[in-house]
Amino acid sequence: MATGLRLPYRRPTRLIVRRVFTDSFVGSIRPAAGQKGWTEMADWACRGLHLKLSSRGEKVWAIRHMVGGRRRRHIIGAYPTVSLSEARRRAGQYLAGTRDGRTATETDARELGMTMTVAQAHSAYITDAAQSLKDSTIELKKGMFRTHLEHSIGTRLVRTIRKSDVVEVVTRIRRHSPVQANRVFAEMMAMLRWCEEAGFIDGIPSIRKRTIATKEKPRRRTLADSEIADVWRTAGEIGEQTRDFIRLLLLTGQRRDEVRRMAWEEINMPAALWVIPASRYKTGIDHVVPLSATVMEILRARWTEDAAGFVLSHARRKTPFNGAAAAMRRLRPKLANMGHFTLHDMRRTVRTGLARLGVDDQAAEMILGHALQGMQKVYDLHDRLQERRNALDLWASHVIDLVDRTSISVGSQAA
Repeated sequence: MATGLRLPYRRPTRLIVRRVFTDSFVGSIRPAAGQKGWTEMADWACRGLHLKLSSRGEKVWAIRHMVGGRRRRHIIGAYPTVSLSEARRRAGQYLAGTRDGRTATETDARELGMTMTVAQAHSAYITDAAQSLKDSTIELKKGMFRTHLEHSIGTRLVRTIRKSDVVEVVTRIRRHSPVQANRVFAEMMAMLRWCEEAGFIDGIPSIRKRTIATKEKPRRRTLADSEIADVWRTAGEIGEQTRDFIRLLLLTGQRRDEVRRMAWEEINMPAALWVIPASRYKTGIDHVVPLSATVMEILRARWTEDAAGFVLSHARRKTPFNGAAAAMRRLRPKLANMGHFTLHDMRRTVRTGLARLGVDDQAAEMILGHALQGMQKVYDLHDRLQERRNALDLWASHVIDLVDRTSISVGSQAA
């Protein structure tokens, strides 16, 4: 039944020639006078091979094929970059793949996988992952590959990686860094699964995590009051940037990368607030950190009227502070009596210290950027900004008091 509705007319691609192609014919054809859009020509010498010709004279090879009962079209490439003989060769490969149920895209991936090295596979995997993961996570993955995989298996063909190769790499790392070995194992398997899904390899090694991974125990290390004072004081002996980095960790309770990449654009000096953008925060949500008077003293000492870029950086501020690992290497010998501790232990120390000072659990968790659990995250939308500010002010006062008391004690002993 007529409704009076007129659908827009789309001029279809026209098939105007069916003939055996030759190099001279393909090179000589031109669009017809008045042609609009694209026309297509079929090569009778190669089933499914078509040459698309635009009104501007562009020539593109395509293959029509059927897989799983569905008609499909795949672009092979532009002429003359892809010659007639190359187009026929690839069309033959695609049609051969359809007999095994593979699409042309899957055949391309399979062919690429034949010569793809582990390094090339990881690069492609990272490029794809970068669309959904944070920059800090991507950098972590790249660093892990450079440190643990590039020199050992980077030049190997990814299709030749077997269970024994994964076990050998993980076992070697586990001898000196069991937890890092678990991370490398997870990264290797994630890359291989991605390669399988992309069609570069036909399968991945079957390895049960419990047979190769080291069982991890949650760290429970926190710094005692005297250790907090020792770390604060010793940080002042190993360089200005390192000093401020360590002290900001102790005062704010934020993660290492969040502090070292702190930027002036994130700091509201009049309001004494630090807003870490969602783009570089673990939860994917902007995180607001109230800044205590002690933190503001550190920032004011570094601030200039034209301050921009990274806070913990040299004058040009084009790169963030990269001395976290070096800071620990320099701190540990000076604090040998403390035993082993890590930068993340300082974050745990802040959370434990806030609890000892009587700070409300929800405010303390929000200071660390932890999401509320259960129904609280649905219905409790109060940001507790003032409570968090009071808590961090209390914690900063506690830290400074510890430093002062320890300094007086040390002075008395010396006298």
